[in-house]
Amino acid sequence: MVIYADVIFIINFISSYILLYLLDKFILKVSSSRKRLLISALTGAVTAAVVFCTEIPVWAAYILRISSVFAMLLISFFKLKQRILMQLAWFLILSGIITFSMIFIVSLASKPMQIVTKAGIVYFDISPKIFLPLLAVSYFIMILFIKMFKNRKNKKYYIMSVTHNDKTVTVSALFDSGNQLKEPITGKYVSILEWESVKELFELNCGFSEISDYAEEIKLWAVPFKSLGNPSGILFAFLADRVEIPEEKKCYNKSFIGIYEKQLSKNKEYNALINAGLL
Repeated sequence: MVIYADVIFIINFISSYILLYLLDKFILKVSSSRKRLLISALTGAVTAAVVFCTEIPVWAAYILRISSVFAMLLISFFKLKQRILMQLAWFLILSGIITFSMIFIVSLASKPMQIVTKAGIVYFDISPKIFLPLLAVSYFIMILFIKMFKNRKNKKYYIMSVTHNDKTVTVSALFDSGNQLKEPITGKYVSILEWESVKELFELNCGFSEISDYAEEIKLWAVPFKSLGNPSGILFAFLADRVEIPEEKKCYNKSFIGIYEKQLSKNKEYNALINAGLL
């Protein structure tokens, strides 16, 4: 099979740019400049052309390829260089999705496609009219994969201890990636705890509807919030002496806890919501 340098360059330039764009927008969310992404994609494309179109040893090709990927990530996301191994893992995963989704789709269409690999770089003997639609489909498959992974990751349970008035309640808590509620005056994050657990901290013998009568006694704060289906509302909260999340080795002094009247989980899997800003 004849391999054309311009074809391998263009394919890898487009693919590398898309991979870096997805990393930037959906995973790292650092808003890297387009110029940096283009330079990085250019680095990957040049490397691919050199690997395929020159007679270099296999070991040298692998070193060149690995070095180029690290260079691409550093150019694009230099401010997050301490997380480069995580970036590398995502880059390789998304590269695999592009490759295998294209192969799978073409195989369903029963169209033969010649594939050559060298140092982890894949060359498809495919016309642009087929490559671009396949790349578009692969793009949406990658977005779907990222969202599914992140949703699964964000649904994580922790043990959370809330201490106040020399009393402590320990509950199962869900990390709520969508909760970034802050108390507007202090700017402190507000986590949520069910009323039944809160009562144990104050030894209150009243219902939630009567809580406003004890607002001064237990030093409640009124925190405004907005949510889906509720454009505005007020949440009662108190400034807990200490909040601990042992699994993450996190301990916060004077952290706000919002009070929720009902059960947060229908099946009682958790009794609290951890503010996304705490983890």
